[in-house]
Amino acid sequence: MKILYLSQHFPPEIGAAQARAYDMSMNLVEEGCDVTVVTAFPNHVSSKKLFQTSKHLGLNVIRSYVVQDTKKSTLRRMLNYVSFMTTSIIAGLFAKKPDVVFATTPQLFVGLSGYVLSKLKRAKFVIEVRDLWVDFAEVLNQINNKKLLTMARKLEWFLFKQADHIVVVTHGYKRYLVEKGISESKIDVITNGVNPSEMGLLVPEEGMKIRSEYGLEDQFLILYAGNMGIAQGLQTVLEAAYKLKGVSSITFVLIGEGAEKDRLQKYKKEQDLHNVMILDSRAKQELNGFYAAADLCLVILKNHPLFDITIPSKLFDCLAMNKPILLGIGGESKEIVKSLNAGLFFEPENAESLANVVLEATSNPDIMEQLEKDVRSKMLLKYNRQELSRNLARLLESTQDRVKGWSQ
Repeated sequence: MKILYLSQHFPPEIGAAQARAYDMSMNLVEEGCDVTVVTAFPNHVSSKKLFQTSKHLGLNVIRSYVVQDTKKSTLRRMLNYVSFMTTSIIAGLFAKKPDVVFATTPQLFVGLSGYVLSKLKRAKFVIEVRDLWVDFAEVLNQINNKKLLTMARKLEWFLFKQADHIVVVTHGYKRYLVEKGISESKIDVITNGVNPSEMGLLVPEEGMKIRSEYGLEDQFLILYAGNMGIAQGLQTVLEAAYKLKGVSSITFVLIGEGAEKDRLQKYKKEQDLHNVMILDSRAKQELNGFYAAADLCLVILKNHPLFDITIPSKLFDCLAMNKPILLGIGGESKEIVKSLNAGLFFEPENAESLANVVLEATSNPDIMEQLEKDVRSKMLLKYNRQELSRNLARLLESTQDRVKGWSQ
């Protein structure tokens, strides 16, 4: 089966979207699929090329030009989205004819690119919905223009209607789309997960090295590693740190990039939060030492019903590291952590709740001892990305077979 896989984000960029696209496309190759990925040049690289082709372990990769996203300008971000839509369509024309065009969102213009290429290539169109982009944009006030919201919803609905199949990453997303009128039979859930080969066992010495390097030898260390965007609500973490300023044995370490990072650094400076460290993004391998050093791994989103049906990919990363979770999300994420007895919980966007849970964990060692220490193997029974890729390959194959049946 020949697959044209569209994802604006792809390594060497760092992030959840990039990791999923890489792992899934490489695993599809291992399943015997002929995969061509159409992606953008890395956002941090100012490329003067329009296109670039390469091959990596059997995976064909075509990179296309995009206007760089500064993360600070809405206009710049829209130009980034639209430029990739335009150049990815052109790049896709030069790829061999696929059986299926698989477009992963957000953003929606990747879906539109996939739809156009599926028509031009006379292939089936499958769209992957990794988050409810339009709904989140409205909730987070990223789009407050009603006309733009209406147009975005029309585009979203058009893509859902035109897709031969829809892949979502949580059961809550499937229920949400079914409630909106999409046929249940048209939607399959393929969750996020981890590649077992990439998430090795932690080396205690690496954790000790990190603690020594940053002067954290005697600290109860709470680690957040991921996107610092609006959706994460990391202001709550800093507010909790402010409440804990008088406790000298607790440190929050935040690692990553995002639209909120500058504001968080400013608040840290203004409030003189010596119990908070904000560090630049690291590659997955470089994070191992921080995971080894951490007592708790923080997974957090803002307080809204939409986030109760969202499962951040970093949750699986932390579980794969056998690290207890400090969770500020309800819904499916909370159900997963509870079922594994793998973490502690605080109310989303409630700094006092977060501070109280941290204090309880540090003052009562038995609480930490009661948490399951071997959750990795249990988690991989359901969230192994190799098996998830096999499910995706079967789904895409069945989509192609159904089309053959309809065309006869």
